[in-house]
Amino acid sequence: MGGRHRTPSRDVSSPRRRLWTVVGVAVAVVLVAVGAAVRLSGHHDDVEPAQQTASRMSAHQVESRLRSSFDAIEFTAAVGVALVPVGGGVPMLFGDQTVRDAWSTIKAPLGLAAERRHGMSRTEANAVIDSDNASARILTRSLGTPAEASAALTEVLREGGDTTTVPAPSRGGRHPMLGETQWALADSATWTANLPCMTGSDHILELMNDVADVQKWGIRRLGLDRTAVKGGWGQAPDGGYEVRQIGVVTLHDGSQLAVSASTHARKMTFDQGTETLDRVAAWLRSEFDVLRGGRCR
Repeated sequence: MGGRHRTPSRDVSSPRRRLWTVVGVAVAVVLVAVGAAVRLSGHHDDVEPAQQTASRMSAHQVESRLRSSFDAIEFTAAVGVALVPVGGGVPMLFGDQTVRDAWSTIKAPLGLAAERRHGMSRTEANAVIDSDNASARILTRSLGTPAEASAALTEVLREGGDTTTVPAPSRGGRHPMLGETQWALADSATWTANLPCMTGSDHILELMNDVADVQKWGIRRLGLDRTAVKGGWGQAPDGGYEVRQIGVVTLHDGSQLAVSASTHARKMTFDQGTETLDRVAAWLRSEFDVLRGGRCR
């Protein structure tokens, strides 16, 4: 170890070493080829089933995961949600599916019916953006007699795939209070899923994108650039508020998902209702990577 280097001796076995070198290279080539074949075949022992991407999950797996995470939330009120891909599909239903009054969510189909009859108007904008009840009553009367107004709304609902909802009845010959229409979550989600595909719906969706602060809760809090929503709320006979919302969420891949949600509890305030639907939005945000939307056909 004194820093001197030994002079290499003559390699008398070089032919044998060359042979082993050739064999070693051949083995290495075979191993590389086998490794490449394994990679191409997609067999990786270190990939866990739980790490599957959303694109590899079946529809059943997606629904099962969503149901499990929804059921794990400890809500303090009855909460129901319906999800339908834009363009149509079988609704995924979660939680309480009690059929409740539509309240002001009905102003979305009402606005579309009135716009088709009279064109865009400030009254329509007030009814959707500000959820103004007086404007909604003007729109209802603009559709003709009470029977004609109900027929016009029914036509828009049926066009959107809602085959069962019947507008609230007229009483004493007066125009119906359409907010009292019983609108199931599954039906409202189905209609909302078809709204972007309906003729002349662009403007109503723009209004739903531009709602006033009083409606900026629930899925509007997802943090996305544009989420079209329409809220509705009012007191039930037990004194507690019913708060509900419909909306269209645009996912990362550009597909869209319709959401309809509602909540109610005895003595619930409006603020408590919106906070509960904020929790629904938080749930959707936590599962955003597995949500599946659709597109107009």
